[in-house]
Amino acid sequence: MGARLLIALLAAAPVLAGCGGGDPDLVVYSGRAEPLIKPFIEEFAEREDLEVDVRYGDTADIVGTVLEEGDKTRADVVIGQDVAALEKLRSEGLLQANPGLPKLDTPLRADDGSWTGLSGRARVLIVREGAERPKSVFDLVEPRYRGKIAAPATSNVSFRDFVTAVRVKKGDDFAREFLEGLKANDLAVLASHSDVRNAVGEGEFDIGLVNHYYVELERKEGSAVEAVYTDQEPGGFGTFLNAASAGITKATDRTDIARRFMNYLVEPEVQRRFALANFEYPLAAGIPAAPGVKPLEDVKLTSVSPERLTAETDATEELFAEVGLGD
Repeated sequence: MGARLLIALLAAAPVLAGCGGGDPDLVVYSGRAEPLIKPFIEEFAEREDLEVDVRYGDTADIVGTVLEEGDKTRADVVIGQDVAALEKLRSEGLLQANPGLPKLDTPLRADDGSWTGLSGRARVLIVREGAERPKSVFDLVEPRYRGKIAAPATSNVSFRDFVTAVRVKKGDDFAREFLEGLKANDLAVLASHSDVRNAVGEGEFDIGLVNHYYVELERKEGSAVEAVYTDQEPGGFGTFLNAASAGITKATDRTDIARRFMNYLVEPEVQRRFALANFEYPLAAGIPAAPGVKPLEDVKLTSVSPERLTAETDATEELFAEVGLGD
């Protein structure tokens, strides 16, 4: 059998919209955008001579689908944009332990190997050349930044997890005042990180709240922008680090193939190519960041456990609704 990669878009219906006849050898539900992960899935399918069916969608929708399907899910492997998504599935008993999974150089991993971070993404500011560079993300509530800032929609899990980290580290009252200050400063809430980085790159805004690799993608297109890692002073909040993650469902009867796929994703060479292709931080030890990306060891990080991020998700979403950011 020749290797075939079958692509399905996430639809409202709970049934996977597949192509072709017969059952695939592996079904992947991916909250990672197709351009970022598809080349690696294709390579694995070709190397293993397998038919892999992929269902793409928003990470929150992917998680919701797996929660709804439960032990009847068609997914063998779930890939998400963040660690909270996979930890949610683990906490609901929907992922299986994978103690033989090679460990990466990161705490962003379940102790039992049921999920692991794949590539790191730091929350930074994308700043237009010549614009003021805030030392703290929390400075963005100051009047001088009014009308100059853009952010993705609050449904974006990376933005949500960042605000959860603010709540955990600095308290609910501080987080509320921060969001209300952004709203009062006419924060432009755009559909996605890509929209934010494009808008800053085109000069519509001075500053955007994004993951670090969006800055590099915009620079690659020729825009005069830079990444600002905020709150780096001693005692400062630091830079929040999240990770794209993946795990194997407990429902799968294709555990062997799923584990081979997981092992492939954490291979040092694949990690190196993640870094070069997408400018994300590799999580395998000894693999440097892509040229031009600030080395992670030079960044003061803030950390919140995946368990805490997951436990606090609902409260953060409630806070977003109460503040009405983007309304």
